[in-house]
Amino acid sequence: MNTGLVEYLSACIAAVILHELAHVLVATSMGIRVKRMGISWRGPYIVREQGQPLGNFCTALAGPALNLLLAGGLWSSAPQFSLINLLLGAYNLVPFIPGLDGYNALAAYRKLGALGKNSSV
Repeated sequence: MNTGLVEYLSACIAAVILHELAHVLVATSMGIRVKRMGISWRGPYIVREQGQPLGNFCTALAGPALNLLLAGGLWSSAPQFSLINLLLGAYNLVPFIPGLDGYNALAAYRKLGALGKNSSV
């Protein structure tokens, strides 16, 4: 097998695992219980309890944020890994595809806005 292909696939797998771990760590830190992690034909996923809107917002953005931070921070030393992280993070921020982090973050943001309108000062 081609060494470049093995390196590329390893970088992809590492980026996806780090992305999902970021979701799990932020969810746990926000008091949201993570029930399980898995992989399906659509890719990796986590199953967690529904949290408060702020927790859901932060959890949804954790994976793409880590990918974008890794892309920027490692650009000069690991350009291939950085490019994979850049693409993974940017793609997951797309807000109009259900199931992606951007869609989930936007839904949580809208709930945060609705809560702010209903609160009295």
